[in-house]
Amino acid sequence: MGKATLLLIVLVVGGVGGGFYNYQRNAPMDADLAEARPYRAVPTADLLKTIASTQKDVQRRKGAVAAAPTGASAIDATDSSDVGSRANAFAGFQRQNEQWKAQRGAVMEQEILLKQLMHEKELRDKDVDSWTRIKRRVLTF
Repeated sequence: MGKATLLLIVLVVGGVGGGFYNYQRNAPMDADLAEARPYRAVPTADLLKTIASTQKDVQRRKGAVAAAPTGASAIDATDSSDVGSRANAFAGFQRQNEQWKAQRGAVMEQEILLKQLMHEKELRDKDVDSWTRIKRRVLTF
């Protein structure tokens, strides 16, 4: 009876120790809990609505800035000897190009926002509760 009890205690302690070791070994699985999540407090329904509207907005805005403006046609339409008109055409192109760059920058900011929202959604989809995380860390070998 004493040897069986001792064996049982060794097995239980070994199992608990192995589970603890495995839990610590799989700590990188929960690295997402430590990262900055600005949309953590947003309810899931609102997050999904925001993702959908942001996707539509990005697609609409991308179409508007798909092609970069070219000033060659306006500049070439002027006479090569008319330096003043060519300079004015180039200045007009520069203004148009600056507007395009600002619009493209806004699209890029929207894409970054969409990426952050999608990351938050992926984190929420991956784990429902803390017990799921604990079970996954202990039982993953």
